[in-house]
Amino acid sequence: MKKIFTTLGLSFLTFIAQGQEKQVPKLSAPTRHYLAAVSKASDKEAMMPDYVYKLINNKYYISAMVKMRNGADQTALDALGVYVGTRAGSIWTAQIPVNKLEAFTQLPSVEYIELDAPIFPVLDSARKQTRADSAQKGIYLPYPMTGKNVVTGIIDAGFDYNHTTFYDTTRGGYRIKRIWAQKNTGTPPVGFAYGREITDTNVMRTVGYDTAITSHGTHVAGITAGSGVDGGVGGKYRGMAYESDIVLVGIMPHPSQWIGTGVSDVIDGMNYIYNYAASVSKPAVVNLSWGSTLGSHDGSSLFSMAADALTGPGRIFVCAAGNNGQDTVHIEKVFAFTDTLVHTFVNFSPYLDTAHQMTYVDVWGEPGQTFCLNTRLFNGATAIDSTRFICLSADSTYDMHMIGSNGDTCFVSITTSPIAFNGRPRAYVYFHSKVHDAICLSVMGQSGTRINMWEGFLIPPSGYYGSLTSHGFPWAVNGDVNMTVSDIGSTRSAITVAAYNTKVSFKNISGATYSYTGAVRGKLASFSSHGPTMDNRVKPDIAGPGLGVVSAVSSYDPSFSVGGSEYSSVISNHLDAISSRTYSYAILAGTSMASPCVSGIVAMMLQYNPNLTPDSVKSLININAIKDTFTSVTLPATGTNLWGHGKINAYRTLRYMVGNLSVAHEGMDPMDCILYPNPGKGDFTLSFSAKAAEQLTVSVFDITGKMVNFQNWNVNTGANSKELNLTQLAKGIYFTKVNSATGHVVIKTVIE
Repeated sequence: MKKIFTTLGLSFLTFIAQGQEKQVPKLSAPTRHYLAAVSKASDKEAMMPDYVYKLINNKYYISAMVKMRNGADQTALDALGVYVGTRAGSIWTAQIPVNKLEAFTQLPSVEYIELDAPIFPVLDSARKQTRADSAQKGIYLPYPMTGKNVVTGIIDAGFDYNHTTFYDTTRGGYRIKRIWAQKNTGTPPVGFAYGREITDTNVMRTVGYDTAITSHGTHVAGITAGSGVDGGVGGKYRGMAYESDIVLVGIMPHPSQWIGTGVSDVIDGMNYIYNYAASVSKPAVVNLSWGSTLGSHDGSSLFSMAADALTGPGRIFVCAAGNNGQDTVHIEKVFAFTDTLVHTFVNFSPYLDTAHQMTYVDVWGEPGQTFCLNTRLFNGATAIDSTRFICLSADSTYDMHMIGSNGDTCFVSITTSPIAFNGRPRAYVYFHSKVHDAICLSVMGQSGTRINMWEGFLIPPSGYYGSLTSHGFPWAVNGDVNMTVSDIGSTRSAITVAAYNTKVSFKNISGATYSYTGAVRGKLASFSSHGPTMDNRVKPDIAGPGLGVVSAVSSYDPSFSVGGSEYSSVISNHLDAISSRTYSYAILAGTSMASPCVSGIVAMMLQYNPNLTPDSVKSLININAIKDTFTSVTLPATGTNLWGHGKINAYRTLRYMVGNLSVAHEGMDPMDCILYPNPGKGDFTLSFSAKAAEQLTVSVFDITGKMVNFQNWNVNTGANSKELNLTQLAKGIYFTKVNSATGHVVIKTVIE
């Protein structure tokens, strides 16, 4: 057994003259793990796996998110050749020259550095299940809710820019407005240093696609915003917001490149979409169906802070909860006086090369607490080698190895942070095993200490999950599926989406019938990740259709062609007379599919009220969610960590909005004045919450602006109600304006 202690000091823990400590950035555990690996490499500029690089002007940069100190500017970063992208408050995205990273870690203007870790995709009747079909038809609504005049932004990979679903329902109007292929070369968007922006629709169609190794992005975008043209009679495979404007951000490179996809890419993509929407004076919803199990899961990551800063009125973020609902990759432990150790065995993903098995275990504690940990190798019931206990006494990396029964090696690297960026202690453990023995991870803490750990490994574009298990030993514990909602999904402003079963069998284009084994229609999908967050907030927020959903797939992806590995999932295809290409629709499953169902419905909501905030969107979808025997008819008001607040109901939500939200207001809270039932037969009731006794005026106008009814209304402090009889008016749309001394509210009023 060999143990090496690496202090990431050298130039990082230097002192300035007069004995004063130099103010240098704090480094995340993965960042220090990277620096330790580089320090041992013969080529100091070699690209390490598991990190995110970009090729900019034939030079490699490593991607990061950084927290800047108060009052810091960009001057020192510019001097090192660092490209700054998004500035979300104090959280910035940065592309750092690989050969300047060490110098970057010494900049006093930077408070915290977090190198990107890769993320991966979390892979017809959906509109009926969510009642979106009724909303799209405009039944008892002032107009069809189709996402018109709303920007739907999709951050993903595998886009077919030419698929007919991205045209309007006549196959005439092309609806993609902007493309940013982040991993392609060309002219980047203004304010960014990488990727290729395409604004010319003819160029979009000539380029055709971002990557041909997946159809994930095409499928997701089709669910959110596809028109379903030529996909079936009557737009059978139409998406939710099929009249919305589309912006696509491609985040995955060709596998031949040592470039991955990380969270700074996503933040830059969100910023790009929101900026475009603002430039055309439209609201926007962004969908992300990617994630990872690693991270603090408490909404305090740099990604979460940046996302919270970027979102707001008319800027909504929707993401997938994750597909780890069957993966026992999590353990929570609260130590007691007589129980100060927890042991578990780390199993690698069965899909990895058995000769070179790798994974991470990310261990987090509570602020003000600490813990120690070690690893052992077991051959049967016998421990044959071990590392010593490593305690979180300093920001350090410990590189060790153990010798297995086959004479080969299990490499272990433990990177410790007594106080990470969010005030929590953290140990980031990396295993690379060439042995066949069982690996035991033990964590020790004092009574009252609470720890949570997660296992997972990513090789872009896929996640590889093993398990945490007792290995049959009574003194060890099994992992569970709690807190498996992704770290991205733990973001406070995010609308995090679980998946439920809507189509449990299907007939493919060849006439063969397939069924999802064990799936029950209406039940939570077995793969859907569970909450809560580590700080005990309920996540996910809502559930959407996720098994299985039919949508467009890329015509450039050979796996969905005849003889391809995914051809059995193809439901429909058609030869497009204009482009002479064959375009297909296929069925896929995952929270990746549930999330765009919800983002498309959010686009419908923004069509009616473009100023909705993340909190108001959550409130509206939560109180109008479907609750049934699967969700429990009596869900608690706070929701549950499986379903959130139930199954999303587009039609009921929009009916509620039309009946209760004003179309305009000034100086008055629109929820203080409600008209109901709306639509109605002409017998309406106005309710008003008054802050003081006063006389209001109530005016009703037709769609030409002509006043057709006027009344005075004396109100007292508190709740007031008034009958508003408009039965003498013809059926149609009117506008009821209520004036007070402090402002007014205008309510769209529909007489049936």
